[in-house]
Amino acid sequence: MQNPIIMLPKLIFTKLEKTAHPPQRPLVAWDGDCGFCHYWVLRWKKATGQNVDYKPLLSVYENFPDIELKYFRQAIRMFDTDGRIYTGPAAVFKAYQYGKSFRWVMPLYENFKPAEFIADHIYSLVSRNRNAMYKITVRLFGKNPVRPKPYWAYYLGGFVLMLTALVLIF
Repeated sequence: MQNPIIMLPKLIFTKLEKTAHPPQRPLVAWDGDCGFCHYWVLRWKKATGQNVDYKPLLSVYENFPDIELKYFRQAIRMFDTDGRIYTGPAAVFKAYQYGKSFRWVMPLYENFKPAEFIADHIYSLVSRNRNAMYKITVRLFGKNPVRPKPYWAYYLGGFVLMLTALVLIF
């Protein structure tokens, strides 16, 4: 039996380099049927404003005849105006570069291989468990992705209080 701590999820996506049909504006193609994906796309739209287009994959894959539909179904894809394609976490991190915050994440992902490895594997884990992750997301940030609530801070505060009580009791 293998040690479960070192078992990592297999990557579920293939990274693609370029398309011969770049969009005129940066474009993020995502799974239009996924509640978890929809929640986070709304958050990313708020962060990037009008600088990035976000469209369901089935409405845009025909614009990229050099890419098979199976690749669109694997993971979120970000198509930049120079034809470069970013996949999975890189798609999100690249989109953030068109916004005002989190611009530092993409250079970290591209230049620090452990960050890329961790982000890719976490993306694969989350992608395999989207329904559960959606429930966790709503509990941490609330139902409205455009106006998130800091419920996670309440949980963290409660945990710290319980831990403090336990330390004081024992």
